[in-house]
Amino acid sequence: MLPKIEQEFETFQYHLESTEWQTNLPTFQLNTSKKSPTSPKVSVIIANFNNAPYLNKMMDSLMDQTIGLEHLQIMFIDDKSTDNSLEIIMPYLDKYQSVEIYALDENTGGAHGPRNIGILNARGEYLVFLDADDWYDLEALGYLSQLLDASGDDFAVSGLVQSKNGEISLKSKPYFYDGDFKNRSIQDLPSEFYGWLGPQAIMVRRSLVIDNNLHFVNQRVADDVTFFYEAMRFAKTITQGSRLTTYLNRDADNVGLSKEINRQFMISWLRALSYINQTFPDDMSKERFLARRVEWLVYDFCLKRGTGYNFSKNRLKDFKEQMDLYLGHLDFDLSRYFRSDPRVISWEYLQNNDINGLYWFVQLQSVRFLMYYKLGFKEHTKGNYYFPTLLPKVPKVRLSAFAKALSFSKITNTCTIEVHGRETVTGFETRNLKDIYYSVQKLPFKKISDNIYEVTLPDDFKNDKERLTVVFGNYVEIGI
Repeated sequence: MLPKIEQEFETFQYHLESTEWQTNLPTFQLNTSKKSPTSPKVSVIIANFNNAPYLNKMMDSLMDQTIGLEHLQIMFIDDKSTDNSLEIIMPYLDKYQSVEIYALDENTGGAHGPRNIGILNARGEYLVFLDADDWYDLEALGYLSQLLDASGDDFAVSGLVQSKNGEISLKSKPYFYDGDFKNRSIQDLPSEFYGWLGPQAIMVRRSLVIDNNLHFVNQRVADDVTFFYEAMRFAKTITQGSRLTTYLNRDADNVGLSKEINRQFMISWLRALSYINQTFPDDMSKERFLARRVEWLVYDFCLKRGTGYNFSKNRLKDFKEQMDLYLGHLDFDLSRYFRSDPRVISWEYLQNNDINGLYWFVQLQSVRFLMYYKLGFKEHTKGNYYFPTLLPKVPKVRLSAFAKALSFSKITNTCTIEVHGRETVTGFETRNLKDIYYSVQKLPFKKISDNIYEVTLPDDFKNDKERLTVVFGNYVEIGI
């Protein structure tokens, strides 16, 4: 291993055999409710920094949990906020039991510090990590703990949706589509499962964390994904529940967040992936995990614009050099798990060290992207739809998915649909736009020809209130 990378692992406290992460944490002032359980079922670890506008909604979702506050340890850990977060939380101490406020004396610079203090002070049989701007369904903690009680597993996932300005969308689709499992080997999980390993909708057994010295590494980026992937590796099997438990708040998902995708972001992610790659043996779980995370980096640092690391040949060259430094040669082809042609093609340019070719491919793909999504231009060749060609020497790029309704029969209540995609069609669904999670109806269909399907709609289907969707393999879906 290169000395530089090994030193980074020590600096950012990656090593699982070291307890340095425990000694570098700040002191705190503790205030508690008059009554708290000594042996709670679940410890809820909440890392907060300046989330005042969201705190009441988050806390109220905890106070009303059906499991009962007598079974919870609510740990609000404030990373020396400069807003009125503590003023909002303090009244909960007098009104409710089981609330603990840890006011840190120094800011730690990220969620890792408060979360690690939570780990050291938690008493529950199970742990959850709740971001201070997210919230739970009222049955979430009872449901998740019952799943682990029944399965004996150390790690559970459940239904997760994203809320952006009041609009709800699915997040981490494998949690939703795969259904209920007990004792599911992590080697059987699809690559898309690793597309989301944030703290939302996950519960872990505290003994798993303590026995393996699991902790959040000392960096703002990739600390949670590293933690939960390591937890999965030691757990070996997981429990999966299909019920919705968690709401991910993305109201602030704006240009400001894109600016945080900078060079430090890139290095932090590659450092985390390097540690995972060197710590765990080559197997399907690691291969699929690395593939999913590297694919996002290819998107962020090859294809994406408007970030904090401006697009240029130098950015592409730097990304290639850092990939080689931190990950080096891999004995498996990550791109076979990638979900779109532009990402696969970008990866091929990187593997061939053709930075100039990659630069012009990305430039032209940006134009083609706008021509399709803004103007509707596309090409149809040999049963597939493509972005406009522009230059013959640049690789053709398929649309990841395309579907349109050709006709509708009121007599049979069937819709004839033309479908094209990189993945195999697995089904058709409708969802109520106001209840996308529980209103799903899988629809009967038959294949008429290579790309034509006849789909039977529900008798009460209303096009203005419901969404008709085609679902492909690898959890790709598109509205019709």
